[in-house]
Amino acid sequence: MNNTIFEAEGLSKQFGGEMALQNINMLIEQGDIYGFIGENGAGKTTLMKIISGLVYPTKGTIKLLGKTEKRDISEVRKQMGVLIELPSLYPHMNAEENLCFYCKIHGIKNTNRIKEVLNLVSLSDVGIKNAIDYSLGMRQRLGLAIALLNEPIFLVLDEPINGLDPTGIVEMRKVLTRLVEEEGVTILISSHILSELQLLATKFGFIHKGQLIKEVSAEELLQSAETKISIKTTDTAAAIKVLENELQIHTFTLSNSGEILIPKELIDLEKLMSIFIKKDIPIEGINLSTANLEHYYMDLIGE
Repeated sequence: MNNTIFEAEGLSKQFGGEMALQNINMLIEQGDIYGFIGENGAGKTTLMKIISGLVYPTKGTIKLLGKTEKRDISEVRKQMGVLIELPSLYPHMNAEENLCFYCKIHGIKNTNRIKEVLNLVSLSDVGIKNAIDYSLGMRQRLGLAIALLNEPIFLVLDEPINGLDPTGIVEMRKVLTRLVEEEGVTILISSHILSELQLLATKFGFIHKGQLIKEVSAEELLQSAETKISIKTTDTAAAIKVLENELQIHTFTLSNSGEILIPKELIDLEKLMSIFIKKDIPIEGINLSTANLEHYYMDLIGE
């Protein structure tokens, strides 16, 4: 199969007089976990719906699983799994009954697949409890199970960890990583929990006001920001005075939360701690900070 899973060239979508997407050029390759990042209304869901065939672009072209013709694209979409917005569940059916229904829709005759996906998303113990009584996190898990029924090559997931507790988020990360590493699945995923997305994704696309403003690999993200020593103190003024007068360090910044950030190469961490202790500077916390996805995105959009 072609290594290109999805490619967009000059993709735009207009709703009335409003441009939801503007000239999107985007590339997702086999094995990527592509983290799609943007504010509400940036165009993430619109693009995912175009990929899934739920919305048609105003202009531009797409390539999906190596296909460019509309008829061929419609056919290869059968090899996709999709979870966009809230999953469509029958509220008065339990998990197994919902999955049985979707097996019929997809023409899946292997009923063992139902137990497999329920185990994957940790819903094998819900029994006869109907979907109407599920928590938001349980509904998200069942939605993912539905998306996995047809053993997809390409998964499109819009906020799949929405409503999950911390344990559920970790489990979801493990499931998605295993799908990529063991089954060769490629994933496009959006989430507002950027710290979690940074742990999961291998590539990031940043969209703002309908425009894809940057694509970057996880490795490039890490290399983009220098490692800094982060100091939290109750006496910032005194700490700054020590940095400038005692250590001759003038290259530092203050974070929004009041932490002092110093480029790591300017001073040894142990020496810094020793000076602060000697000068009776009260230290609440000191650590090394690396590239932060949230800060990277906010810098990109100028906020």
